[in-house]
Amino acid sequence: MEPRYIRAKSTQRVAIILDSSASMSVFKQRISTAINAEIPRIQGSAANLEIWLMESDLSKAKIYQGDSLDEMHIALDKWSPSSGVTNTTNTLQIARSLVGAEGAVSYITDTPLEGAAPYNTSVLAIGENIANCGVTGVSFEQRGENMIWKALIKNYASTPQERSWSLESTQDELIASTKPSLINLEAGQIITIQGLFPNDAQRARIVLSEDDFQLDNTLPLVRPLPKPLIIESSLPAKHQVIGQRILNSFPHLIETQQAGEADLQLTSTNTTPTQSHLIVFPQDNSTSRPYLTGAIAAPKHPLTEGLNWQTLLIRDHISLPYSQSDSVLLWQGKRPLIILREHPTEDYSALIFNFDIAQSNALKQPSFAVLLLRFCEQLRDSKIAPETRITETNEPLQIAYQAATQQDAPSAPRTLRVTDVAGKTLSIQTIPALSTEIKAPSLPHFFTIEQGDQILFTSASYFADTRESDFSLCETDTRYTPVTAKGENRHTREDHYWRIWVTLTLGLISASWWMIHTKGTSL
Repeated sequence: MEPRYIRAKSTQRVAIILDSSASMSVFKQRISTAINAEIPRIQGSAANLEIWLMESDLSKAKIYQGDSLDEMHIALDKWSPSSGVTNTTNTLQIARSLVGAEGAVSYITDTPLEGAAPYNTSVLAIGENIANCGVTGVSFEQRGENMIWKALIKNYASTPQERSWSLESTQDELIASTKPSLINLEAGQIITIQGLFPNDAQRARIVLSEDDFQLDNTLPLVRPLPKPLIIESSLPAKHQVIGQRILNSFPHLIETQQAGEADLQLTSTNTTPTQSHLIVFPQDNSTSRPYLTGAIAAPKHPLTEGLNWQTLLIRDHISLPYSQSDSVLLWQGKRPLIILREHPTEDYSALIFNFDIAQSNALKQPSFAVLLLRFCEQLRDSKIAPETRITETNEPLQIAYQAATQQDAPSAPRTLRVTDVAGKTLSIQTIPALSTEIKAPSLPHFFTIEQGDQILFTSASYFADTRESDFSLCETDTRYTPVTAKGENRHTREDHYWRIWVTLTLGLISASWWMIHTKGTSL
């Protein structure tokens, strides 16, 4: 409590963290109002401001840094929240390190935190429980020559809701839409809608009637077309049943009689993958060999993770040689039962079963089928070929592409092209040359990933984060942290003449008292 003057060059550092979750898009108009109300409080007595406007998602770049409120609001207008639930602890720690111990940190969200925010952070919740209905999932079913889509619609509200939906598709470069169909959903209810994917359309889109949360009101659709895995079998008659089971049980496998065309060869003799990938099933004509004994152990490996082999019975056949560069996936005692072999120079691998399958109980083991399926899916993922499927927004994608073979011969650049339902290009993004993981667009869109003139991946991404579509916990709340006295001292300076003013004030009070007392005595 003393007279103080604001320092002309004093600056208050302020970090404002915005919740990156997609649900914040509903309350975006309230953010500017909240910031305008918060700034005078956290600025305190400082003459100037240094502002960091950041997202809670650390993978996103900062929204604004500077000293202009007008420029900050312009940057805020361009911001579009689209992430899922984020952990704010690390972000708040970074914000505190930026502004220092005397700076101010404020977190703006739509859902109040359960406890106090760390790092002396003020929390402003600006949410509201709104009634939302949206798409939660999609599946496809092939019926003859027709493709049937099925979509799930959920009512997240605690009251019954009424919505309508229609299907948009492109026909002769024109967007056609079906007549809206009305649906009624009870509180928390999930219903299924379905329809025929137009035979002459490459893209379609389910559109729900609008509500406050727009991201889950559209469901872009493309006709799924997985990458085929071409298989050629040279197994002897004794093992043909294995090849038929693989072809009949695993999805999207195509049999060929031409070994040069095959991605994967089933063999009992070749163990070196030089021209294609291999699955090796050795054959032993002897039937009187004893069963192996010893503990069965599976080293940690993605192909065998979570699989149980303890009931496997193997006869003691002649063991195939293996080298130190091979990965042994399964042991029984000192005997390697399953070996994964990689070619030293070519990008081919061989899955070798070091025993006679026909003289074991492997075909009755669920782990055997899962291992083969995982190996086939691994080969499919690494194959460079066009693929079409549905994805979720922000989904990480591993897309096989042609990498550079030599340092002076770089590979063709990759691009991510976003289009609308009519196929019109909305944006093109160049993918960094060394990036192995790509993310689907953050908003529901059609898109392709291309390398040069080749389309590697075609997709439609939809919003599927049910946590962000549920607004039942959103409400308004404010938790302020006090401004430190140390910060006030740094932004202001004391009045060096305060002692004189205090002395004069005390003198005047004394004189007044004396005059009143003297006057009263004379009376």
